[in-house]
Amino acid sequence: MTSGAQKSSSNSNNLLRSFMKISIAVSVLILAIGATLGWQNQQQLAAARVKHEKLVAEAAQQGIVLDPNHPASPLRATRRPREDKEAIAKQTAAAIIAFAKELEAQKDKGGPPDEAGQKRILELMDRMMSLDAAQLKIVMAEIRASSELKDEMRQGLIGFSIMTLADKHPQASLALLSESADLFKDDGMKKNLITSSLSRWAKDDPLGAVDWVRKNSEKFPDLITDDAKKGLIRGAAAQNPKLAFQLIGELGIEDASRAISQIARAANTSTERTATLGALRDYLATIRDDKARQKALGGAIRSLGDSASREGFETASQWAANAKLTPDELVSFADGLDDHGDPARRGDAGQWVEWMGANLPADKADNKIQEMVRNWTQNDYQAAGQWLTNAPDGPAKNSAICSYAKTIASYEPEVAGQWAMTLPPGKDRDKTLHNIYDYWPKEDPAAAQAAAAFAKLHGIK
Repeated sequence: MTSGAQKSSSNSNNLLRSFMKISIAVSVLILAIGATLGWQNQQQLAAARVKHEKLVAEAAQQGIVLDPNHPASPLRATRRPREDKEAIAKQTAAAIIAFAKELEAQKDKGGPPDEAGQKRILELMDRMMSLDAAQLKIVMAEIRASSELKDEMRQGLIGFSIMTLADKHPQASLALLSESADLFKDDGMKKNLITSSLSRWAKDDPLGAVDWVRKNSEKFPDLITDDAKKGLIRGAAAQNPKLAFQLIGELGIEDASRAISQIARAANTSTERTATLGALRDYLATIRDDKARQKALGGAIRSLGDSASREGFETASQWAANAKLTPDELVSFADGLDDHGDPARRGDAGQWVEWMGANLPADKADNKIQEMVRNWTQNDYQAAGQWLTNAPDGPAKNSAICSYAKTIASYEPEVAGQWAMTLPPGKDRDKTLHNIYDYWPKEDPAAAQAAAAFAKLHGIK
């Protein structure tokens, strides 16, 4: 076998293994749409659908496709023949209805589906995602017309069909939702469908999505909520942040500060963050209330910091320098760096600690550093301790030591005490020693005795 063929075979095998390792959360996708698991998992459902669709697309690029006429057959490279799209749609609908009936019959048994059931779910999901807009309309018509389904399951299946359509054809999904609104007793489902469809539509055609909202607000007054409008604005922000800020006023968003933060979260690259920051500053100049303006600014810059930190220290810190953030903006930027504990997981927390020591106002740096080091220590105390061993002396390291010692005191009090004694004599050392004693385990006599000896040694009363 040639090296090229070997590489192709390896790629195919890797993709096949990826399909085999798809999580249970993805496998139960179709179950989650019906009454079996309820609609409250819609957000997880959407994320799982996107993940699975990506895997399907990657496999297709390698020539691995699922034959919709034989969904139970193994994945294989094939060239699709000319298909009767209407027949395929009706076959898919029939398979879904048959499986839904089985689910309803097994509902009383409870528990997750067995391996065979999971495989069938995955196959049905593939078939649904391979359909185009016209075919999905046929599927929904078949499901709606079926007398074999209970209303609750029918509602879930149509809801999933609309959501599948929303990713590629959001305008069509909203039209179908309008036509099928009588089927949905659960307003939560309808709200989620409207929000996700508007967000996706606005990425490509924000003005078209806005026009739909204006025309349908009276028809769906309880569904086209602030959240739905924010979803639209979030979608628009990906391409045109300036327009997204403009839409906050035009759509009458009540919680403007949250909408502003969502616009900022849509910026995923340095170029997008720069464009968003410029549009943000222009927009904030129109807000007269100082308190409201500062709140909006802080939330948005924090979101930009969160987004930037995901690209790693070098890219994010360079962006912050190029953006010429003010001292207050730098503090907000730092607030977002550790929103999800990402620096600790990526291994660049130490660099950010040093950056905060060098760039934040002295009266703000201490708290920010201690917060990051606490999270880092809780995540990986050994890595944090190794960084401290090699970190350059200075205020940033001292703040980090205070936080590190306090955090490990409950399980490594002796080590915490050794770190505390590396601090310069004074208030910070005394406070850290007191913190260590307070957190020192005292459940058994030996530990209590050790804590008492520590207190006596350092004059703690």
